[in-house]
Order: sequence, then structure tokens, then C-alpha cells
Amino acid sequence: MKHEKPTGTFAAEAVLTHMKAAGIDVLFANGGTDFPSIIEAFARQSETGLKMPEALVIPHEGVAVGMAHGYYLMTSKPAGVIVHVNVGLANSVMGLINARSENVPVMMFSGRTPITEHGRFGSRSSPIHWGQEMFDQGGMVREVVKWDYELRYAEQAGIVIDRAMSIAMSEPRGPVYLSLPREALAEGAKIEDGQRSTVTPTTYGPADPALVAEAADLLAKAKNPLIICQSPELGPDFEPLSSFIDKFALPTVEMWATRLALPSDHPMMIGRDSTQVLKEADVVLVINAAVPWISDHTEPMEGAKIIAIGPDPQHSRVPIRSFPIDIALAGGINKTIAALAAAMAERMPASETFSERREKWAKVKAAQVEAATKHAALGNGSPMTPAYVSRCISDIMDDKTTVVNELGIDPSVMNFTHPKAFFSTPLSGGLGFGVTAALGAQLAAQRQGEGRQVIATVGDGSYMFANPVACHQTATALKLPLLTIVFNNGIWNAVRRSTLYMYPDGSAATANIMPITALDPAPDYAAVARAHGAHAERVENGADLPAALQRALAATKSGQQAMLEVMVSY
Repeated sequence: MKHEKPTGTFAAEAVLTHMKAAGIDVLFANGGTDFPSIIEAFARQSETGLKMPEALVIPHEGVAVGMAHGYYLMTSKPAGVIVHVNVGLANSVMGLINARSENVPVMMFSGRTPITEHGRFGSRSSPIHWGQEMFDQGGMVREVVKWDYELRYAEQAGIVIDRAMSIAMSEPRGPVYLSLPREALAEGAKIEDGQRSTVTPTTYGPADPALVAEAADLLAKAKNPLIICQSPELGPDFEPLSSFIDKFALPTVEMWATRLALPSDHPMMIGRDSTQVLKEADVVLVINAAVPWISDHTEPMEGAKIIAIGPDPQHSRVPIRSFPIDIALAGGINKTIAALAAAMAERMPASETFSERREKWAKVKAAQVEAATKHAALGNGSPMTPAYVSRCISDIMDDKTTVVNELGIDPSVMNFTHPKAFFSTPLSGGLGFGVTAALGAQLAAQRQGEGRQVIATVGDGSYMFANPVACHQTATALKLPLLTIVFNNGIWNAVRRSTLYMYPDGSAATANIMPITALDPAPDYAAVARAHGAHAERVENGADLPAALQRALAATKSGQQAMLEVMVSY
């Protein structure tokens, strides 16, 4: 027997209005049979006048979560993602793994198949409602979210949304998950005028002053200090880190950086690999780096002191991690750096200019720039090298360009001038990140009205993992002028490199085609984009690339998405 529909406002409206009040402006939605009350709530919005997030239809769940990731990188605000029961959540898991790896607060929601078989409004009405039920749907994501819950009653709507947002935005930040059963969403609910949010995330001040003083003592006395940074705080500029590093002439490596710590031309920015410089450093300051060096390749010099800064310097979410730490400065990254700079200033004479250190690293940096220029120039052929393509991309960038990279560019040959110039693959390595996060970044830039050009630079394998049909359809539907550049070398190069590292003289190294690495035959990637109205070209010769890039930019400036497939060899 069908149960009567409640009158008045209902729980789905309460959930959505609390999302908006809590600060969720965008909801990336991939619908299902659990969504009727959500859909009705949006449809009634003109008559109810209730304020809700902007709902955007995204045709694949992995794309939706990646877009939420990129949206946060550009805005420092979490987006919501809502998907269909267990099957939609399953397609979301990889994106959540990436978000948790990078401490990105995604507000993840999914429906839940109706709990009741009959007797309630919203009870099961399709065979899939039996086929999709799980004993513990939240268990699918529990290891990769900070918190999960299932809405039980309509009156919980405000409580659970505010709690979810508070936990997601508490340091260290990360994704959270809320399950929304169909019957609960359909229940009647009272919605007060002027919906009030009680979001109260936990934020950190600087680390313990006594430990900051100990760290300052070590750095002040260091002969060969070194900073290794991986994932600094998001912000409008490079401060306070840039001034701190410059004042005390502290050479800095962006090891496997997922975000920029410094502009490329900073005199103390000395590269992206800590392997060699680590061997001579007597004091190493590690800033939010889960992997400051590869233990199998190198290790600090004997007696070196290691200082670690971050909201969780031990990276407790990593099951095994044995990088040494002598001083753990747990706290807000930028606040701790500012405190450390002040403590250092008290210990160093004002006349100290560190001239020898500056001269040493200026020579190293000059040699790096010369080598990078030569390396990039050598790749102007058919096929091209990634370094050459990367330099050509660098040449078209300005202070309103953002590159979102996934196993594409070689950042060592590029020039990045502002904090939003470069974002890269999370260490979790969930493929499909690049294009999807770039879509979210381009959406954020569009909403902010800043005229920013986002460029997704991805390998051919990464491009396929991103569900390119869904990505290009989304760009068309939302009128996002994203430029996607696919580095097509016909292989999974990361798999190939890993095999050669372990078996440099093995049979795989000498095989004509290394097993489980070839992506052959390659589809016409440009045609995939062109089918969605994109300006798309395949570029096979390096001499043709600069002009092709300009044509692509001309297309994006007119509001059209663009794609270049560039043929490369490693």
C-alpha cells in the first residue's frame, strides 16, 4: 500500500538549505532513483524561496569528485557531490582517495536504497532497490573519509550537515560522507526562516613555542640547511614562506610538489628532487611532505637534524612511514613558519646576509636553468619530448593561467609565477585526476569572473581514466573553456619506469613491447573532443606546436573548449 505524501516542506529541502547555509555553493550531482525528493526540492525552489546550492549535472561520478577537488584548490571552499546509492559511491571512491591524500574537504553525499519494502512514502518501487542494498554502504569509503554517517530522521538535517562541514574543514582537512535514505529525505520537516549554520571547524595556531625555539636554534647554527616542501597551504601569495626563505637564504626543494611553495625564479628554489642535496644538509626542514625523499635512493647525512612542520607532521593516515623527525612542529603551516621566522630573527645578527650561501646556490640555479633550456630545445622533433612541449606551454602562460598536471608536463623546464599556476597529481596516484580537477578549477575561475585559463596536461592513459566523453560533455554543458593537452606516447610510462627501476637488465627492458604497458592501438583522441564541439588538433612535429597552442588559446578566449593531442616519446 502506498503511503501518503507529507504536506509542507520536507527533509530534502532541509538538507539542501543547510548545505547552502553551511557554505556549500555548488553541488555536483549525478542522479538516481533515490533522488526524487532532491529533484522536487530544486523544482519547488521558485515557489518556496529556499536558498540552496547551485546543482550542476555531471554525467560521471568520478568526474564530479575530481571537479570538487579542483574547485577547492582554486577557492579554498568545499563543494558538495551527490551520487546514486552504492553504485554511484563506488565510482566516487578513487576521487575520494585522491582528496584524502591531499587533505581536500569534499562534502560527499549519496542516496541509500529505500530501507522499507512498503508502508512508507518513498518505500521500494523497483527491483534495483533490493539489488543495491548493502549491509554497510558507508564501509565502502570509511577508510578514506574523516567521518561518515547516515541520516536517520528529518530533524537531523541541520545537525548532520553542520557537523559534516565542521569535520571536513578541521585541520588536517579532508572529505566526509553522508548517506541519505530515500524515505528520510521524503519526510516532512520544519524549515526556519533565516537558516543559521553552526559550522565550527578546528583550526591550528603556530606550533609549541618551546619547540619552535629549538628548531630556530638548529636552523640558525646550520651550515648547510635545506627545506623540502610538498603541499603548502593554499593562499593568494607565497607568503610567509617566500620571505622566510629569502631572508635566511634557505635552499628549497619542491619534492613531488602537488602545489607550489615558491615562484620558479625565487633565488632559493633549487629544484624538484631532494636526492643529491639531502646528502650534504645538516638541518632539514620538511614542510607538509609525506615523502620528503625516497628512502631506497638516499638518506640524510649522518647526524643531520630533521624538523617537520604540518597539521600532522607524522602523517598518521599512512600505515607505515619511518622518515626520521627530531622536532615535530604540529600546527598551522603558515602560522608556524611565521613564528619560526620571528624566532630565527632573534637569533641572527641583522648584518648577516648569508652571502656565501647565496652565491653557492645562485651558481647551482643558473646551471639548472641553462641545462633545462638545452634539454627542452633538444625535443623539437617528431615525436617531441615532454620537456619541449612543457617549455612551449610555459611560454604561453601568464599570471592568469593555471596548469593542472597528471603525468604530462616536465615542471623543471617551466616558469611558474603565482601560487595558482600549478597543481599536480596527489601522491595517492588515482588516475583521472588531471582533466576532472581542471574542469573544477575552470568552473571556479568562471564563477569568480577572473578570466583565468586552466590547462589540463595529462598522459594518454590518464586521459582515458578521466572518462573523457563525460569530461568534454561537462565542459560543453557548463560552457567551460578548458584547454586539454594530451601527451600521447602510447604507453603507461609510470608502469614502464617502475619496471625498469626494479629490473633494468630484465627481459621486459629488452622486449619490443613491454607487457601490460602498451596503449595500442591508440584512438583518435582529438576526435573524441571534437565530437563535443571542441577545437581539437593532433600535433606531430615540434615546429608546429607553438602555432597550434595559439590557435587553441584563441578558441578558449572565444568560450570554446580546446584540446591538443601532442605526439611525444620519452
